[in-house]
Amino acid sequence: MSNPESQTTENLTAEDRHDIDEDNDQANAAHKIIPAIHGPPVVPENKPDIQLSKESSKTNINQSKDSNFDVQNLIQNDLKKYVNTPVPKDYSDFVQCHVKRVREGFTKGFESIFTMHFDGQNENNQTFLLSARKHITIGGHAEYFIGIDSENPSKTLNDDNSLAALKGINITGSEYIIYDHQNSSTDQRNKQQSGAIIYYEHIIGSSEPRKLTVLLHDTGKNIRPIKAGETIIDEWRSGRSTDLIQMQNKAPTYDEKSKTYTLKLHDSRIRLPSHKNFQLIFPNDNHDENAVMQFGRIDDNNFALDYRHPLTAIQAFAIALSSFHNRFHS
Repeated sequence: MSNPESQTTENLTAEDRHDIDEDNDQANAAHKIIPAIHGPPVVPENKPDIQLSKESSKTNINQSKDSNFDVQNLIQNDLKKYVNTPVPKDYSDFVQCHVKRVREGFTKGFESIFTMHFDGQNENNQTFLLSARKHITIGGHAEYFIGIDSENPSKTLNDDNSLAALKGINITGSEYIIYDHQNSSTDQRNKQQSGAIIYYEHIIGSSEPRKLTVLLHDTGKNIRPIKAGETIIDEWRSGRSTDLIQMQNKAPTYDEKSKTYTLKLHDSRIRLPSHKNFQLIFPNDNHDENAVMQFGRIDDNNFALDYRHPLTAIQAFAIALSSFHNRFHS
């Protein structure tokens, strides 16, 4: 993948401002978020500013010195185990990945395929992690079946043989449940809810970017059954669930001069404006806001996905996938 520098509010072109997501572009035009970085990238000496390499923007993000968590070796030794393993708390860096979307033929928008790869230290060192098949039900709900099949996910991924599934539960496409298919028998799957994503719908006439909340079960604990006909979201709203990890997206900053929203990120991997760009925050032990995931547009069909403790690869992938469905707008 090419790696141009992040856009700024000053050098955006009309083409840059045209968001080419599956979602309705015009409906989301006012909600796009422009990526920025916390500080200027380090430019090697005797190198022009416009020729920043991928390596120079990585800031050793996949080589934490604080932990023995060797991502590449873990993937090679046992891929299935790795994608279900939370990033350790003492691994301070992000695990850098990217998501690729493939839309083909007459099923475009209804049967899309997504893949997630771990990004090594150069563009030739990318390792497959997960794939997902998007399916639209007769009722108009989006379903994403997630697995580790890299060969033919369009034919092999379904409700019976996937590791997990992300399913929309309302017609507006604003609420999703993550189902764990690995630790339950077929007739119990609807009870094995391991997480949820909630998008807050825009108020009529509002130009504010979308907001989301992520609810996850602690992977170190057994997933407890949910009451028949209820979801994790129902339990959370009623105050009955006390063992959920709760995260929110960081609010972007509004630039009065350019009339746009910007979001400061940890590096320059997310480069194009999009209403999909977001950063998840989770309070740390000092009750400070700690970024645990960032996701956003690289180009037409490639998206940066960086995550760390307490997320697993499957959880991060499912959260990212929830942003791809066309939803109604108020």
